[in-house]
Amino acid sequence: MKRVLILLLCLTFAAALFAGGAKEAPKAVTPAPDVDVREAPALAEMVARGDLPPLEERLPAEPRVVAKVDSIGQYGGTWHRAFRGINDFHALGRLIYEPVLRWPRDPADGVQPGLAKDWDWSNDGKTLTLYFREGLRWSDGHPFTVDDVIFWWEDIENDTNITPAIHAEWVVDGEPMTLEKVNDSTIRLHFAAPNGLAETVGLAFHGNQWPLGFERFGFFAPAHYLKQYHPRHNSDATYRDFEDKAWEYNTERPAMTAWRITQWETGGDHMVATRNPYYWAVDEEGRQLPYIDEIYFYLVDDVAAINTLALSGRLDMQQRGVDFAQVGVYMEQADRYDYSVYTWQNAQASALSFYPNQSFGDEKYRELMQDHDFRRALSHAIDRDLLNRVMFLDQAVPRTISVVRDSALFQPDIETIHGEFDRDLANQLLDDMGLNRGSDGMRRFPDGSPLQLVVETMYAAGASADGVQIVAEHWEAVGLRTRVNVMSRDVYWPRATGNDVMIATWGTDRGLVPMIDPIYQFPFDERSWMAPSWGIWYKTGGAEGREPSAEMRELMGLYDEYRMTVDEDAQLDIARRIVRKTTERLNVIKTVGMSPAIAIVKNNFHNVQREHTADWLIMSPGTMDPAHFWIER
Repeated sequence: MKRVLILLLCLTFAAALFAGGAKEAPKAVTPAPDVDVREAPALAEMVARGDLPPLEERLPAEPRVVAKVDSIGQYGGTWHRAFRGINDFHALGRLIYEPVLRWPRDPADGVQPGLAKDWDWSNDGKTLTLYFREGLRWSDGHPFTVDDVIFWWEDIENDTNITPAIHAEWVVDGEPMTLEKVNDSTIRLHFAAPNGLAETVGLAFHGNQWPLGFERFGFFAPAHYLKQYHPRHNSDATYRDFEDKAWEYNTERPAMTAWRITQWETGGDHMVATRNPYYWAVDEEGRQLPYIDEIYFYLVDDVAAINTLALSGRLDMQQRGVDFAQVGVYMEQADRYDYSVYTWQNAQASALSFYPNQSFGDEKYRELMQDHDFRRALSHAIDRDLLNRVMFLDQAVPRTISVVRDSALFQPDIETIHGEFDRDLANQLLDDMGLNRGSDGMRRFPDGSPLQLVVETMYAAGASADGVQIVAEHWEAVGLRTRVNVMSRDVYWPRATGNDVMIATWGTDRGLVPMIDPIYQFPFDERSWMAPSWGIWYKTGGAEGREPSAEMRELMGLYDEYRMTVDEDAQLDIARRIVRKTTERLNVIKTVGMSPAIAIVKNNFHNVQREHTADWLIMSPGTMDPAHFWIER
């Protein structure tokens, strides 16, 4: 504990700085924009020269109307950001979130229209009809039609040279969906049975232009451009050609997003994304978006370089890569460099979680991990308030529930269930299990054999590493000898997914919409480290892995019900039951969550939400509609 006490003293000053809260951004005091100007001046000049069709020919018949966060904006300006190269694709990708259907700005709301203005299900839940906006155009002016969806399905998703296996949301009862073109703007998706994942996973999460960088999912692609590079359509083409041309970093590739990459080359020091003149959304006054002309990305080597740029006022708005540990420095520099510090919450139910492996290979330890009273003892032995202080300057929330408060699945009565720090209760639970102490004060199995917990982690330094060590000390304090093994991620990950780790460590993210990828709710696949072997059993339909316990099979059965209904209310009820059961059972031991993330926003940069729960599954900050961010000049 000496190490912890020293660390707490070091954090005192930083905590005092943060206690005052983030600086509030000032209200815009600029004159109202000229609402009669309905497109960017640069585009109007192109129209006047005859280089671009007039606005009414570039917008669809029913453009998407973006509700303002704060204000109607001005056109123009360059948004300065930083990124770490092509593998840091989401530095741009999350700003150009333009799927068929959209996650809502308010997490309590349902899925919203996107490229599709409407959609409906057949009475039996087996057919989904999508109605795209009429008159949509790619960034090169070519019409967007459902043929672009059919091209993605037939020539990308169903070509094993590109996609090894069809994504699970498009396969129901073992049968892939079939498509029916109704007209250029209407298409029907036919399934073998009701598909409860189509709207959320398929169209709101995966429903973007393929391939979304390294994610390699999507729902449409520019057929008019890519067919010439596809071997099925051009015998001289190669799949390497196709991948190069479909890649977002190809500056010639047409897009449906507010900005598209127009400057990038290997060896360069920056990247530029420029406005799409055919972008299909408008503000509340009917003025075409985006407001901002271009996004300029400084190419940097690492996160430290991102923070150097942000602290010197060279980034206009950025959260990605901004280090919360430097929040005190950011607030000290805010007035000098004319920015504000926005405090968002991460959609992490728990920033540091422990995964007792209920399918562990050793029978003695496997039975121990499956014992609910043992997991309760582990949980009650943890001082979550101390973890919060050490890891997050008291800015996170001690909790045990598997979702965050903004989630529609949140249930306040179980937010901290089995989470109070009670060393006496932990000792009593362990005593009642017959795990008695030996002469050395450490507990042993009922048969007298030694008991040692082995926690494995990739956290070698920083707040998470400190948290792991604190929890190990807490477990030792109730007589559980605990060894912490630290290793690199490339060693740790295969061990964890391979069922070789007794107690794994990780966060519990996916806290807003966890049913999109429910790996922390029950053993969904090998990434569910509370029982990877059981997850493999579920993933393979029982062909591989170990058969789960009855309690876990119950959760799996509930999720199967969730997948097989398209009724939103029924899905909500099922998902809440899953969250309640897995939280009450402590299948994952969570500690502190809803940890803060900071965004640096220049004071002349507008329409960024001051309160936001950030989650990559909803492409934060994409749900804020970055196309309507604007720069006061």
